[in-house]
Amino acid sequence: MQMIMNYRMYKKRLVVVFGASVLLASFFSACSTSSKAEENEEDIAKKSYVEKQAVKVSVEAVRQGAFAQELVSNGKLMAKEKAMVPFKVQEQIVSLSARNGQRVQKGQVLAQVESFQYQKQLSDSHNQYEKARIDLEDQLLGYGYSMKDSASIPVNILKMARIRSGYNQAWSNLQEAQRNFAHTSVTAPIKGVIANLEAQADNPSSHYKQCCEVINDAVMQVEFTVLEGEMQLIRTGQKVIVTPFANTNNSFKGTITALNPSVDEHGMITIQAEVRNPLGELMDGMNVKVLVRKEQPGCVIIPKTAVLYRQNRKVVFVHEDGIAKWVYVEIGQENSSEVTISDESLKAGQEVIVSNNLNLAHETPVIID
Repeated sequence: MQMIMNYRMYKKRLVVVFGASVLLASFFSACSTSSKAEENEEDIAKKSYVEKQAVKVSVEAVRQGAFAQELVSNGKLMAKEKAMVPFKVQEQIVSLSARNGQRVQKGQVLAQVESFQYQKQLSDSHNQYEKARIDLEDQLLGYGYSMKDSASIPVNILKMARIRSGYNQAWSNLQEAQRNFAHTSVTAPIKGVIANLEAQADNPSSHYKQCCEVINDAVMQVEFTVLEGEMQLIRTGQKVIVTPFANTNNSFKGTITALNPSVDEHGMITIQAEVRNPLGELMDGMNVKVLVRKEQPGCVIIPKTAVLYRQNRKVVFVHEDGIAKWVYVEIGQENSSEVTISDESLKAGQEVIVSNNLNLAHETPVIID
């Protein structure tokens, strides 16, 4: 009996010793694992996005050169040349060939008003002028001169004869009648496109302030403002890029032509630039975004699409022999499409991955697409 009891006690002690050994082994194993996790924290972060298969990517070379600093502002387009087309004589509008959006040449007839009255005035004025010429001839003959000898007639005698014969008044009336008759045909004063058409046929021309406007949209003028602190980036002759809000996929190149040397109450300075518009895609009054660029030489530059954010830091994947390598970078300046590298993490000529890089991990195999 005593032997059985001794055996049972031995067995219990053996279980306790074994359990303690297991607990100690687990404790040391956990400590070892925690230590390794801390040491390899960065490796774990890098490998958290592991792609087992090769990923197709696009790459671009790191370049060293001039970086385009950018200043963005909003502006409004205006036609550099615009002309209002009025009715210079008042009568019934008998025909109207102009329509909004129509392209016209200088001198092209846009409308016609009733011309009978002005035709009669022209005819009467012409007759009066001819009569005055005859009277002038009689006056000169009285002084012993002839119209053929007008170059030799004393100035005072010729002046007196013109007044007494009514020649001067007749000549003035004839010129006015010719002008009025000519204005019964309303013509385009400049080459361009018809806008703001008001007139309608078969109505008196006196009902309208103007017939229409003609806008020469071959060259547009954009007016925008910049802060006075940004004037160091602006100079005349500098290039700008103009993008309409109505069509952000289409941009136009322009040149700064004028800087208003005055700061308004909001601390803004008005700038003017000219933009070529050969296809007529820009319109008068259109709202646009204006991008002004100034180049800064000696920069290390990469595309903006190459930069990612991992572990609260900026990261770039560099392509080396079919492998994507994770590189931390410090960013300097940036514009709409590129950034500069302010540290020495990248060198000119290296290839950075610019597409399909969101899910890459360190040392992921890649294929150049």
